[in-house]
Amino acid sequence: MAESFPRQHARTRGFTLGRPRNVTVAPDGARVLFLRSRAGDDPVTCLWAVDPATGEERLVATGAEDVDLTAEERARRERARETASGIVSYAVDDDLAVVTYVAGGRVFRVDVDSGDTAEVAFPGPAFDARLSPSGQRVAAVVAGALHVDGELVVGEDDPNVTWGLAEFVAAE
Repeated sequence: MAESFPRQHARTRGFTLGRPRNVTVAPDGARVLFLRSRAGDDPVTCLWAVDPATGEERLVATGAEDVDLTAEERARRERARETASGIVSYAVDDDLAVVTYVAGGRVFRVDVDSGDTAEVAFPGPAFDARLSPSGQRVAAVVAGALHVDGELVVGEDDPNVTWGLAEFVAAE
């Protein structure tokens, strides 16, 4: 018996799973990065690279089920109407040689060519990781304070003040 349309729609998250998104093209056009799950019914989004000259795709980093999302990440996903898990956003250096992303509050830095992945230590669950243009330094927000390579740059003791993030209403 064929699966009903409502079940297919729910299983594929509105037929959006498996579709490339968040595409980034290198300035020289030699590399393209994008997010996509491995299949049309796989809810875990991974980072992929494609060589425009050959059309060859390769998996750069796999996402994992995020079970312990921070409040900031849950709010960001809600605003973006994000229904997938895994790698749902990423940041790159100027040459698209290095990528950073946050999964479950942990920050990862990936060398696109080798696929080598390393966790960047931060003092708590991190959010919204960004790379320096050279790809050498990683910034992220931890508990409303801005950190670079895990070291505090600026922060407040006031829980109503955050650095590096727009407040929820402004982000809406």
